[in-house]
Amino acid sequence: MLISTIILFLIFGYTCSGESNKFEATIGCSQYNTDHGYNYQHPYFSTGRFQNIQISKDKVIQIRLGVLGYNDGHIRLAQVMFPYNNTEMNEIVLSGWANTKTVVRRYTRDQPNSTTNLKVLKEQASNGMLSHFAPFMFTMMIHPGGLVQLTRDDDSVPFLEFYDAKLLAKYIGFCNWDRPLVFFYDCPLEVDRRRCEGIAFN
Repeated sequence: MLISTIILFLIFGYTCSGESNKFEATIGCSQYNTDHGYNYQHPYFSTGRFQNIQISKDKVIQIRLGVLGYNDGHIRLAQVMFPYNNTEMNEIVLSGWANTKTVVRRYTRDQPNSTTNLKVLKEQASNGMLSHFAPFMFTMMIHPGGLVQLTRDDDSVPFLEFYDAKLLAKYIGFCNWDRPLVFFYDCPLEVDRRRCEGIAFN
């Protein structure tokens, strides 16, 4: 309820006086809201059904995503829809630990609240990267062989890169830690820059 109130305030609180509405970046995205916490059985979405996914001739996969919330945007990449049977998978924690650092890890998940064999693949500072006032929008590029790059909208250099030859992204899931989050996924790769006049938000 709280996060819905915040979203409505942010969307309708912006004016059309020439200032850009940061929520325009989410037009055309699907949305998943959660305040369930880390150990909840969050759903996983088939990337094969995404309408806006792009796969190049070199088999590089591009998926545009976004996170709205103060900290700990967890993105999980799995090979199956229900990764609870000793499934090896990846998890990207965007600006966790009180919005201070981003961590990528691989682990084996045997149930929603239990993992084993955790290995940290990347850790870097990300002080204040996330916000509950504006969505953090980025594109994930998955290269053959396991190189993964995340690049923020309007940037040309990735803010995060890691490598995992075992990574499979047939399904993607999202979760929060201690605060409610809104995730945007299957977003158009071309950002619509229209002003707020005449824009309908669903």
